[in-house]
Amino acid sequence: MKLKTKISISVISVLLIFAGIVMNLEVSIRQGSGGHYRTIKMPLYVKWTEFLARHYEYARIAKEVTSPYKTDEEKALAIFKWTRANIKDVPKNMPLTDDHILNIIIRGYGVPEQFQDVFTTLCTYSNIPAFWRRIYDNEHKVKYGLSFVRLNGKWRVFDAYYGIYFRTNGGDIASVDDIVKDSSLIKGKGIDTISIMGVPYDEFYHNLKPITIPMTSRAEKQMPLKRILFELKKLIRAEKEENDNHE
Repeated sequence: MKLKTKISISVISVLLIFAGIVMNLEVSIRQGSGGHYRTIKMPLYVKWTEFLARHYEYARIAKEVTSPYKTDEEKALAIFKWTRANIKDVPKNMPLTDDHILNIIIRGYGVPEQFQDVFTTLCTYSNIPAFWRRIYDNEHKVKYGLSFVRLNGKWRVFDAYYGIYFRTNGGDIASVDDIVKDSSLIKGKGIDTISIMGVPYDEFYHNLKPITIPMTSRAEKQMPLKRILFELKKLIRAEKEENDNHE
């Protein structure tokens, strides 16, 4: 056997051993149920395998829901409708659970913010930029989650929980800028009867700006490559902050 071949085999063997050690490192996840959180420990390879399985399911569901449609608006509205049809309020006497987005879909129920989570995740997996944010009321005391989807170059506002979005006088789905410029657009659809912890529903639309667009959305963190890049950036930031603190 040639020396070059022996060296190659040795290098590959060392890399495989190293990969095996790394993938068996113990890691943990946090899962909340009924207001209580627990830490679940597992080998890294188990966590990564489950991560990839969830990634596949998001992609599969998004493709299945949007395949009949061509434009981003049609796809977003199809996902919006699907979310409303498949996710329901938490049934009475069932625990509030905080875990993976896929588990919300499997359970078929969730709290309002989890509706936004499912909707924006499936939009992102359909190559439509989307995220959700908690918006304050006028007195800056109560927050409520709304979804933002980029269609035709503008961030459009959706509420996947109540099934609400508004349209401009020209018939377009209202964007953040549209609503800020003309508050009369947020009328109808029974919003006068909706309140969030005693706050009139329309107040949250009065405070849409400024909207901070995340560098990496929660939905993008479900994608392997973007998750790896996010974790690398986080490590670099943490190292830089530690170095700055020691200067």
